[in-house]
Amino acid sequence: METVKTTGAAPASAGTAPARRRIPTRTRLDFWFDSALLIAYTLAYSLGFTGLAVHEWLGLGIGLALLLHLTLHWDWVVRTTRRLLSRGGRDRGIWLVNLALLFAMTLCVLSGVLISRIALYQLGIGVPGTPFWVSLHHTTAQLTLALVPVHVALRWRWILSVGRRVLRRDPGKRSQ
Repeated sequence: METVKTTGAAPASAGTAPARRRIPTRTRLDFWFDSALLIAYTLAYSLGFTGLAVHEWLGLGIGLALLLHLTLHWDWVVRTTRRLLSRGGRDRGIWLVNLALLFAMTLCVLSGVLISRIALYQLGIGVPGTPFWVSLHHTTAQLTLALVPVHVALRWRWILSVGRRVLRRDPGKRSQ
């Protein structure tokens, strides 16, 4: 005689897998937007690969994308800022890294605009790129290069969790 263990769940019919949780549209948007932003940042940082014109245009695009990114996540900024005084831990660390990254990238984009030699010229705007702005641009680019991997590492569980669900090809099959 065979014993059957029951788990309280209804038995799945043969050939069907348990239903997976649906990924909200907003989460999908965040995942793809953040991925595109990371790729654009990586390309913009690779000046030798892209050349100055692409570097400058990507930098301007990243500046606009950062504004959109901040807008999309403003609810998180407000919630986390309110919680900072009541408790610390992981949220405080993420918040501080994000604040430092926002500050560094903002200064990097702004100084990049002020030293632009191609993109703004093509728009008919002339800016005097002084050595101060060049130095600030290089310094904030280095700081950003240090902070982006920390930002990604702090959000790694979310990235893996959402990435696995978004990139799964056949929602009916589970890997074993």
